[in-house]
Amino acid sequence: MLCKRLVVLMTIFLFAVSTASAQSIPKPLKTRLVVGDPIWRELPVRADIQKDYEKIWQTMLNTLLEHNYDIATMEKASGYLRTTANKSVVVLRDNWFYTVQISVKLVTSTNDATKVEKIRLQVTGDVTNTDSKGNLKAFFRGYDQIVLQNLVQDLQAKLGAV
Repeated sequence: MLCKRLVVLMTIFLFAVSTASAQSIPKPLKTRLVVGDPIWRELPVRADIQKDYEKIWQTMLNTLLEHNYDIATMEKASGYLRTTANKSVVVLRDNWFYTVQISVKLVTSTNDATKVEKIRLQVTGDVTNTDSKGNLKAFFRGYDQIVLQNLVQDLQAKLGAV
């Protein structure tokens, strides 16, 4: 049983290595996509509005909508929101596809659940390449540093420190 698991793991590893070495990220994404685990960026909320949960939630939601992201999931009470996978950030050719999905979490004070201390943002970028039959040839996941920086700057201007 252990031998079978080891063989399966080695096969998956070799497939991943061969896929990564055979394919590279398309040129339009090389400067924006950081391959690896998507990161969370934290943005402190201005002290004078930390107690206005409604305003912070609505500003965050409006900002995502202004940037043309559609909402997939949101739960105001927990402060969590996730967008749908946006396929129009960068359009690629030759069976390459790029999608961006944004997750946002309002972080409240441990002592006061109505006080929003910071906003956490994550921008996941997925790159896939398929053959003419739709079979997966390559897959890369990371985070889109340009989208992330644009959202951080926009929210910083609206909710961040003065």
